[in-house]
Amino acid sequence: MSQTYLLIIEVILCFSTLLLLYKIYHKTGIYAYCIISIILTSIMSLKTITLYDYDMNLGIIPFITLFTASNILIQKNGPEEPKALLLITTISSLIGYVILLLINYITPSNINLFMSASYDNIFDGSIRFLFANFVTTLYSLLLNMKLYYALKKIKNNILISNLFSTIIIHFIASIIFCLIAYVFTKDPIDIIKIIMIRYLVSLCVGVLSTIVIYITKFVKIDE
Repeated sequence: MSQTYLLIIEVILCFSTLLLLYKIYHKTGIYAYCIISIILTSIMSLKTITLYDYDMNLGIIPFITLFTASNILIQKNGPEEPKALLLITTISSLIGYVILLLINYITPSNINLFMSASYDNIFDGSIRFLFANFVTTLYSLLLNMKLYYALKKIKNNILISNLFSTIIIHFIASIIFCLIAYVFTKDPIDIIKIIMIRYLVSLCVGVLSTIVIYITKFVKIDE
């Protein structure tokens, strides 16, 4: 199965999970989804794949759906609600990073030594990617909250608010992540290529997320 099909399946799973948790648990479900997503995107960002001859870090799909969740909260509850989401995201990220680092320094037993060594190798030298993901997520979410709500006040149209915030915010997010993760380690042209493919995928998924936000308008909440 090609990389593209796997990413499409990932998109479907993420959006379906977000909608299901929202239907069952409402705001609490969105928060739960975001905690899961931030942990997944942090770990997955350590792996790089080749998509149409361009290198791209994984974790981009759960990363983008964090913004979908934030926009749902803004659309439903106004600008104050996502501030709690930002706090939860920060705490979840910090706790996740600390636990991963602690596990990395714990001396393994002789049982499954090869698997333990492989696990340690994943995180050796990966602090930069984790930091890039952490900074990009928090800064981009903060900008997105401000921009989406500003657009919503000008014209309360989900398509306009989500489309324009997606175009602007994910362009900034792609640049921030790639510069922090790759500057001084890759040639400028390679960094530009990674930014391009990351931004293209972000745009595609971000545009599709408009449908998800519209669906939440008609989802019957189980109280």
